[in-house]
Amino acid sequence: MKPILRLLLVCGLTTLTSSAQAFDLWGSVKGLVGVDKSAEKPQEQVTPTQAEGAPLSPTALDTAPAVVDLDPATFAEKRMWPRDDLAAINKVVVGGFRVAFVVKAVASDSIRASYMPGGLHKSGVNSKIELTLAGVDLPRMQAIVDRAYQDFLAQLGRKGVSLIPYQDFAAHPSFTEISAAKQEDGKPYTVSHEGRTYIVLAPTGVKLWFDQAEPLGDQGAFGWNNGRRAADFGYDNKALILNPLMVVDFAETASGRNKGLFGVRNESDVEARAGMSLSKNLSVLQVRGRVAPIASAIMGGTVALKEQVLFAGRFGQLRMGEVDSNRGLVVGLALVGLSGGPVRTNQKGVMLADAGRYEEYAGNLLFSGNRLFARVMGDLYN
Repeated sequence: MKPILRLLLVCGLTTLTSSAQAFDLWGSVKGLVGVDKSAEKPQEQVTPTQAEGAPLSPTALDTAPAVVDLDPATFAEKRMWPRDDLAAINKVVVGGFRVAFVVKAVASDSIRASYMPGGLHKSGVNSKIELTLAGVDLPRMQAIVDRAYQDFLAQLGRKGVSLIPYQDFAAHPSFTEISAAKQEDGKPYTVSHEGRTYIVLAPTGVKLWFDQAEPLGDQGAFGWNNGRRAADFGYDNKALILNPLMVVDFAETASGRNKGLFGVRNESDVEARAGMSLSKNLSVLQVRGRVAPIASAIMGGTVALKEQVLFAGRFGQLRMGEVDSNRGLVVGLALVGLSGGPVRTNQKGVMLADAGRYEEYAGNLLFSGNRLFARVMGDLYN
């Protein structure tokens, strides 16, 4: 093809980029909205800034699923769990209680560009969806945590676990040496991990602290201090120290790949849908104790949630904004043998939760996690 014709064709294709996308020839990032019960209900296409302050539509919301009894054989994974040694310590103090709320979820996928024999070009692809939680303020989250904490204490009592009051733990000399999670300028402890942003809260009047190498914590692989200082109390009172962490997520995200057109092969699709859940692996019960006077002789382990607990249902509206993509331009350039760089496709959305429904869903999920962890501790002594 002559250079002048190639130039004219490139200009024409660039002008028609938006039209090409309108015909959906090039595919798009998927923003799968709704959940199992209400996938047929329509969603409004608005920008995240519009959705932040917009009222919920009259679309019916779903009642939260009831609290469930989770089978430890299916949902509990015990790690470093010396049962006989732990069972010999027959008193327990809940020295901490943490709930991590996901407030932003980012799903992304990328495929590297490549060139096939004969000069056939395969464009790289970068796809991303970013979802933000709206409609639930910090006082509401704190109220959820406070109720979950009281329920956990009650569940332990029902399982016959002998409880020492938290006030006794807080009055011990070693308590002041337990490092609280950093909370700057009065803001809650916030951390990002593997595409999620979390706000982590402790009950009112309870210190927020992490043990060694917790993924959402601030202690690192060599952060032994907090566990050892908590174990000082355990040794003096012949007690185990519990510090559970439960993670509440508001969305499911995934990525997949399919084939596009005109040289854009193995196109990456990123999906997101609403769904309240307790996150597996991150949700854990930390147990610490010590029976020897040596500070480093701590024992214990963790009980991790090994399967996700998902509550399907509509607790708000997932509103997706416009897709921002350079796909049409890249494909157009590929048609004339030029490279336009990787395809970049981004979409932002807001999960505009109904505060009351969110509280019901999160509360029942946390109560379900409480029952699981309390049952594990009850089984330890029975």
